[in-house]
Formats: sequence, C-alpha cells, structure tokens
Amino acid sequence: MNEQKCIKPNAELSDRSVMLKMERCAEFLARMIEKYGREVLAEMEAGESEEKENREQ
Repeated sequence: MNEQKCIKPNAELSDRSVMLKMERCAEFLARMIEKYGREVLAEMEAGESEEKENREQ
C-alpha cells in the first residue's frame, strides 16, 4: 500500500492570518454600520410597518 504523508500547516502563521482578516472584516462592518446603519434600520422598520398593515387588511 502507498503511505500517505500528512503535511502539517504552520498553525501559527495561519492563525495570525485568520485573526488579521477577521479584524479587518470587523472594522469594515463597523464602518458600514456607522455610515449606513440608520438608513438601513429606517428601511427595515418601514418594511415591517408595511407587512403589518398588509396582514391587518
């Protein structure tokens, strides 16, 4: 039978890379929420109001 070799990734580099990418993503999401959050919330609330009115009819 052929022996399969297991390659061990450098966990330290990948963990650091993953953490940096997650941090960049979180910072981006925070900026988008600060910039567009009120507008999106208003649109969501307007949509919920319309749905509620449609259910009542």
